[in-house]
Amino acid sequence: MEENLRRLLLAFEDWLVREGLLGDAKFYTPAEWQKRGEDYHNDAVAIMVFDGSTVHHMLNFGCDLTEFDDIFESFGFWYELGHSWNLGIYPEEDFDFTPVARMSYSQLLRDPRWRRKADLVKKVAEHQCQDCGSGGRLEAHHCYYARMSNGFHPWEYPLGALRALCPDCHEKREKVEMSFRAWSAKLTHQQLVQLQTGVDHAGYWMGHNELFELLNESSRNECEELQELHKRVMSKPTR
Repeated sequence: MEENLRRLLLAFEDWLVREGLLGDAKFYTPAEWQKRGEDYHNDAVAIMVFDGSTVHHMLNFGCDLTEFDDIFESFGFWYELGHSWNLGIYPEEDFDFTPVARMSYSQLLRDPRWRRKADLVKKVAEHQCQDCGSGGRLEAHHCYYARMSNGFHPWEYPLGALRALCPDCHEKREKVEMSFRAWSAKLTHQQLVQLQTGVDHAGYWMGHNELFELLNESSRNECEELQELHKRVMSKPTR
């Protein structure tokens, strides 16, 4: 159980950081929590405290918690709110915490826990390919792998790391993602952050399809206009 809890806390914190939800959230061990003398969660295996974090809003104001809940379930745990600003983490009584025997990746994909996760990915996608929109046979695709040295299993990734794809798009996407990772080697980590932030920001206001069409179809003269726009934007006084 302790090993699953370790991986859960790593995966959960990674997800909070990627989604911009971490804020002031902090994890406590049972011993640290009991020193506070709180009324709730003294039987929990870990406790999370949050106040300014967006997690507070998510858990207290009726947001969609499908992905949030699934993270805990993937590792064999559930959570319960104490006050509005903390939650306790508890192991599921019937979950088998026996370490998974060493096996091939294809064997892991036959595990019932992966089949449950794959079915949920397709359900969230409303049983349509999330790249081309077709129905029919779908496969659950990992868009990235992280912390493999920590022993993450295929079903222990958040829903946001997975995508429901038809077999044709699945094959194409794996090649494109490999090419994109190779291309990203040209950029510094700061440029990667700027790329992600800039695409999210500009895509929000003008639409991602429109943004990508603009970047892909711009002629030399239009790129020079974009350079002039860059100069004007960067010359604005900061507030």
